[in-house]
Amino acid sequence: MRNRVFFVSLVVMLAVSLGLIGCGGELVPEYNLTISSTEGGEITTPGDGTFGYEEGTEVPLVALPHTGYRFVDWVGDVGTIADVNAASTTVTMNGDYSITANFVKQYGLTISSTTGGSVTVPGEATYAYDEGDVVNLVAQAEGGYHFVNWTGDVSSVANVNAAITSITMSSNYVITANFASDLYFRGDAYAALDGPATLSLEERIVCVHLQIMTNIVVDSVRVDLPDGTSVIVPRGTDVFSPEVDWVTVFRFGTCAPGMPIAGGEYTFTGIDASGEPILGASDTDVWVGVEPPDPPTNVRAEVTEDGILVSWDQSPTIAGSFEPASDPQLGNQQLWVSKIETGESVYGANGMSTSSYLIPRDKANFIQGKDRGLSLSEMEEGTYYLGVCVHSIAPEGSPGKGCEYNCSDPGQGVIFSIQDGEITIE
Repeated sequence: MRNRVFFVSLVVMLAVSLGLIGCGGELVPEYNLTISSTEGGEITTPGDGTFGYEEGTEVPLVALPHTGYRFVDWVGDVGTIADVNAASTTVTMNGDYSITANFVKQYGLTISSTTGGSVTVPGEATYAYDEGDVVNLVAQAEGGYHFVNWTGDVSSVANVNAAITSITMSSNYVITANFASDLYFRGDAYAALDGPATLSLEERIVCVHLQIMTNIVVDSVRVDLPDGTSVIVPRGTDVFSPEVDWVTVFRFGTCAPGMPIAGGEYTFTGIDASGEPILGASDTDVWVGVEPPDPPTNVRAEVTEDGILVSWDQSPTIAGSFEPASDPQLGNQQLWVSKIETGESVYGANGMSTSSYLIPRDKANFIQGKDRGLSLSEMEEGTYYLGVCVHSIAPEGSPGKGCEYNCSDPGQGVIFSIQDGEITIE
């Protein structure tokens, strides 16, 4: 009996020394803590692996993200973690736990703007975002300017032409918000050809049409021609420029005899009343000299209940310069009506992609952006000329811009008259 008591006492003393029971004699449970991490970081305290702790032990946890990553949170058996969103925290051991430190890839977004505005959201600096984040972008123009587009690393920008848009982060990006002045001064030099395509260019009526649209107050426009001479272009408008009011919008135009010079530069300069150049009122255009389109042929018209339906034979397309039915449209077709007694243009329509168009009898049927001037019911009694022409443009990537040719054949026009409200095709 005495030997048995001695053996039990020895076992208890050994258990106490090993920490298996407390001094009061109770057993102290031990639990396992298994720790891991996702790509992009590591656990520096206590490390990755499985560790044993006595019940109630408060274990320090320290997660360290690698360069280009950030710590997100702790997941798994996190009920006793002090702060699951903190990279440095503790876990209290009340059971066997398995936890994981999550990390996420981050990318830099560098934002700037040009003169005339700023980026208000998120601002202009370099920002760090998680992979997959959708970042709102807001560009704000200053007075006298307007937003143009976003440029740079814009492959994941939702809409590069919208001032309010978003970008999805999947790489490091550098983007710029572009702004432009509301003031404009646009010059265009192109060839105007009158006559059938069966005639040579020398046999047709040819001139260099010089046209300027601007909202800068100028008295006249000087155009420096490629041959070293200059011409002064006076004010002038027509039915196709209804926005011209000579207060906020101005138009200048003339037709100089002869063909434009292929590859020649035409320099447009706004002039004030004293003959001095106006700051900001300048532009250049290069006439490329591509193949001219044929003017419309077999122009015909019939009176319908809704107006005059005009049709013509489609001119052959010219790749990159005259493809009116393409998307985007390259070049277009235009028709106009002039009163023969006065020579005044009273109606016009442009931008047509097909070879027929209805001149509306009533203004209520006008198509915004296409029909201009008077409806048939608004035209005075008299005789009218209806003509059709085609416009080709400078090919994309060429030094030219705007129109290249305006081609028509006056012999292909239609004559009609209005008398007592009745329309008669002559």
